[in-house]
Amino acid sequence: MANAIHLLPALTLAWSISFAADESADAVAEEGTPSGGGAKIIYVVTEDQKLFAWEGNQLVYEFDVVTGRPGKETVPGVFHVFRKHKDYTSKTYGSEMPYTMFFSEDGKAIHGTGWATLRSYMHAYITEHVGSMGCVGLTEDNAETMFAWAPVGTRIVIVEEEPDEE
Repeated sequence: MANAIHLLPALTLAWSISFAADESADAVAEEGTPSGGGAKIIYVVTEDQKLFAWEGNQLVYEFDVVTGRPGKETVPGVFHVFRKHKDYTSKTYGSEMPYTMFFSEDGKAIHGTGWATLRSYMHAYITEHVGSMGCVGLTEDNAETMFAWAPVGTRIVIVEEEPDEE
């Protein structure tokens, strides 16, 4: 299944072409960041608790994440970063959310969170009850990296599982 992740850009393009009108902002590479020469896209695979950052056809970053717990799932779909805050505190939960990139109108975001790596492992292999409240949580360092790499308008594609290679 590890090789299937390389199919995500092509499969998502075919799957999400109908969303192109409202998701048309292409990212421009920032100085000092790796460049694959194309649009930046973030893929989150909830089953594997992984985030993949692509620029064109080049995988730039791969991080462990923690996603939603039962009843607060991270919903699959095509989104985009529409607001960013370096320092943010959740108005609903009172939790600090460093390097927040909002992607849904109901407050879902990619952001830094405590114990992200351990929670990611536990969520993927032991119990989903250590998951988030629907956000995509990263270590603070990884969240800072994504925050610097992904401008407003970056497409985010959330899927439950990796597509098959065939």
